[in-house]
Amino acid sequence: MKKILINNKEYVFDITRGTYEGLSAKRRKQYREDLKDKLKKQFNDKINDVVKRLLKIQDLLVIKKLPCHDLVYEAKMLYVEGYFYATIALCGVVGENIARMILNDSEITVNRSKIVKGKTIFGRLDFVVINKILINASLIQQDSYKKLEKIRKLRNKYIHGSKLFNPVTVKKDAGILLNLIVTILRSEFKP
Repeated sequence: MKKILINNKEYVFDITRGTYEGLSAKRRKQYREDLKDKLKKQFNDKINDVVKRLLKIQDLLVIKKLPCHDLVYEAKMLYVEGYFYATIALCGVVGENIARMILNDSEITVNRSKIVKGKTIFGRLDFVVINKILINASLIQQDSYKKLEKIRKLRNKYIHGSKLFNPVTVKKDAGILLNLIVTILRSEFKP
């Protein structure tokens, strides 16, 4: 770890693995202890915020093992740790995967007699098109459709946006998206 002053402001740079490997055993041990102390301080400084964010997220109440369950958990942990842009991006992925999962697992009548799996006839469609198919074919509830659309629009705002957003807004939107995901899963995948 190296500290330097630039314009009377202290900056800390972590040394790289290559530099670490070049240290003597004694200096490596000291570096690890210094790094542990630094990380403990960083975590302790943010523990209250971490707990607050953790309590803001609805319980998923796993109903059945979903292919995207691990991603939902990862998004939750990103949010709890304060990685809000990453939370938003991953919630967008999860939202689209939920929509695809519902469509792909649905049996759809074609020409009044033939029943096929959604994945067979629709292939690779955009998130917006999938959402419209889901609601028009009554494969999801109206409330879930609105939530999927909100996920899609918020994801696009950040992922395809041309600017960085106010950190307070990003934090708020990340929490909204995560709760929307949990609500949709609880609604659409009831026991």
